[in-house]
Amino acid sequence: MARTYATPAAVIVISVLFPVLGIIAVSLRFHARSKLKTRFGIDDWLTIPALLFECALAGLLIWGAVTQSLGDLLPKPNVPGPQGYLLSDSAQQIRMQQISYYFNFTGVFTFGLLKLSLLFFYRRVFRTRVGKTTIDYATTALIVLVIVWTLAFGVGAIFYCGTRPAYAWSTVAVVAKKCSAKLQLLEAYAISDFIMDVIICFLPIPTIWALNMTTRRKLAVTAVFLVGLLTIAASAARMAIYIIYIVNAYAHADGETLITYLLFWTMVESGLGVIVVCLPTLRSLYGTTFSPGSILSGIRSAFSLWSVHSHSSSEPGVHRLHSLDKTAKSSTSYSDLHGSHGNAPPDFTDLESQIELPKGAG
Repeated sequence: MARTYATPAAVIVISVLFPVLGIIAVSLRFHARSKLKTRFGIDDWLTIPALLFECALAGLLIWGAVTQSLGDLLPKPNVPGPQGYLLSDSAQQIRMQQISYYFNFTGVFTFGLLKLSLLFFYRRVFRTRVGKTTIDYATTALIVLVIVWTLAFGVGAIFYCGTRPAYAWSTVAVVAKKCSAKLQLLEAYAISDFIMDVIICFLPIPTIWALNMTTRRKLAVTAVFLVGLLTIAASAARMAIYIIYIVNAYAHADGETLITYLLFWTMVESGLGVIVVCLPTLRSLYGTTFSPGSILSGIRSAFSLWSVHSHSSSEPGVHRLHSLDKTAKSSTSYSDLHGSHGNAPPDFTDLESQIELPKGAG
């Protein structure tokens, strides 16, 4: 497998670029919430530890790049013979394995926090007090699943060499003997991470297309949520490396490059993930015409009215809201419905107090 992009310079570039963009994205997220005088939610707070973990990943990559342990071919094994790589203990190889060990469990916690942030954001956007909906149950189940997944693989990655983590950065022969569960654990982690990313990315799409919006607006909303496909692409690349090459990486002439590829795509996935989970919340910093936040402004009202309509046969006090739904369909501006001024659509975060009426409100 020929080396292409995983050079020390490329490793350093992504290790600086993504944390900087992540800091900007998270800062703007909190600035946007403050500007709108909207309360900070769990989805917001989760981005902070996720960003810190991303910075830790970047620090590990920079350490590897500047010490010629990542992005460069390692020195030839200092033990003769075709199996010499099994007993090689060069400083660069040991350091690469040490970086890889810390990278594995730090990556798990990073991805777990990003998944949870996005799921809590879904609950914030699609929540209604009229009654439980399919997406309520789905997000609750996925939140529990992600927490279990994060703890299981995070703890597993820390202890896949038992109580002696130093085995993880010994010679390849020692790693193969003392950390026999490593490859199966990390392969299962990469595959399950990809599958959950796909599920979470597409989770709100059926609900969006069930709302009473024009096709053009549905497409625009769908595009906002499918920005997450960027992180799925990085996750797929990482999964492919695990499955195809990583079974015995150092047996390859450039096995160290394969390890660098793996860490490279983990960094890309985490960097894109922090940015992607923040983008939909920056409505107040965009223009109002078909901006991500402007588009999401209408989801909150459309979803609540749709939920009210679907529960109208069993919930008291919803007849008035159902009549508002009819008014909304004939109105040229959502502001007419709530008596607000101006033609700009309200931000979805401002609608929480307007449409989440307690049961029985008349």
